[in-house]
Formats: sequence, structure tokens, C-alpha cells
Amino acid sequence: MSGRCLAAVRYTPRQLECCRGITILELAMAMLVIAVLLGLSLPLASAVAGRFKVGSARDAFINTYARARAAAVQYGREGRLHVRADLGEFWVEVDTGVPGAMRADTIGRVVALASEYGGVTMFSDRDTLCFDARGLAFAGGACDPHDAIITFSRWDRVDTVQLSLGGTVVRR
Repeated sequence: MSGRCLAAVRYTPRQLECCRGITILELAMAMLVIAVLLGLSLPLASAVAGRFKVGSARDAFINTYARARAAAVQYGREGRLHVRADLGEFWVEVDTGVPGAMRADTIGRVVALASEYGGVTMFSDRDTLCFDARGLAFAGGACDPHDAIITFSRWDRVDTVQLSLGGTVVRR
């Protein structure tokens, strides 16, 4: 309340009516405090969002790796996880056609990290990870060994996935 209302004994009820509410100065000060708090919290919120995007991209890769193994078992044929780190993409292919037809189909979707996870990039020295019809990891021919480290990064946040020769996944 303003200072005029403190000596309210001398005013009529109609004059007291005008003293209720807040002044423009009080409103401006409240808005200034809110603006300062928002200004301080936005960088923190942005960093937290970046951490979640990198973790989500890592989890998407792990799920796609498991999908490649499961698709190989489901179709009883070789399943391949293609990793194109330079493009920031990965996807699963399996021969789903008639035996001997060698028709490779994409299982699931092609994951594009930059567009789906807000600028997350990926590094991998492996291009094609293969599973046999039993879901076991193997290398040879066009298939790379599974002992790989795949790194996901965005600005200052980095997450890695380590794969073993046996096909197990370790989050680091």
C-alpha cells in the first residue's frame, strides 16, 4: 500500500477505494525480478536439454543395435546394423525375402541424429556390424568386428557406447 493509506483515519471509504492495488513501480520491480531469474535459469535449462539429447541419441543406438540382433533371429538370416558416422545416421537391414533372393529391407527407421536429436554428432570407426541367424555377432567380408566405441557428442556433452567382440553393450 502507498503511504497515503497508512493514515486512513482521515479518509472516507470512497477515498480508501483508490488506495487498493499495486503501483506501476511495484509491477515493474516484480517483472524485473522475474526477468533476472529467467535470464539466470535459461543457460542451465539449455545444458540439461543438451545432456538429455545426447543420452537419448545413445539410447536410440543401443535400441537399434538390439533391433539388428532381434531381426536376424526373427528372419533367420544375417542382420546388419549400418553406421554412417559422417552422415550421423544408423539403420538395420535384413534379407526378408525368399531364401536365396538376397533382398535387403530396412527394419525400423533410419535414425538421423542431427535432425532428430538437435545437433548430436556421432563418431565410429565401424561401418557395418553383423549378426548371424542365431543373433551372434560376427565379422568378415563386409562386416566389421564388434569391438567398437561409438561416441555421441553435442557441444560439451559426450556419451560413449562400447561394444565387445561378443556383441554385448556397455554404456560409458
